[in-house]
Amino acid sequence: MKTWLRELERELKRRFYDEEVKDVLSYYEEMIQERLSSGEQLDDILESYNIRDIAKSITPEVIMKRTNDTYKKAVKSTKQLVAVLLSTPLLIPLGVLYLSLLIFAVSMMIASGAVILSSIVGGIAFLADLSQSNLGTNEVMGLIGMLLMTFSLMILFSLWMFRWIQILTKKLLYIFSKLARNKGEKNESIN
Repeated sequence: MKTWLRELERELKRRFYDEEVKDVLSYYEEMIQERLSSGEQLDDILESYNIRDIAKSITPEVIMKRTNDTYKKAVKSTKQLVAVLLSTPLLIPLGVLYLSLLIFAVSMMIASGAVILSSIVGGIAFLADLSQSNLGTNEVMGLIGMLLMTFSLMILFSLWMFRWIQILTKKLLYIFSKLARNKGEKNESIN
């Protein structure tokens, strides 16, 4: 049993964080102990579990429980979820939908960056044009004030949109993990 648990641990460490690995290992150790106490043979119990299938089937559940509070964790969770969704025939439509929504979210983030960049470039061009004009000091100060207000509003809008997209992608990760878990459970109950 210890050898099997080490193999499971090795497979899980390739996919999950240490705390998640400990939780899964303790769950399966408990399951095996319960089955042993009910009279089953250890070899039969271990043969009924496929380590790769275990790691693949628990991925959506683990992703759901993750906080995904850092960029690194969110990217890792997203990659894992896409791999699970696209590697399971029943979940491929969900994977395609999830990828489509991710592409939309990334394009919106790029658009918010483009708005900020264009605001900066437009502001510089406006200031350059203003320096060549024959306007008085009051008009120039008024136009610079309007430029700064417009620039500030564009920055605030872009940052708000960027934050909203981050929240949306975290929610999508949770929702699609839950859908993958539920479809996986239904598929297992059919088999």
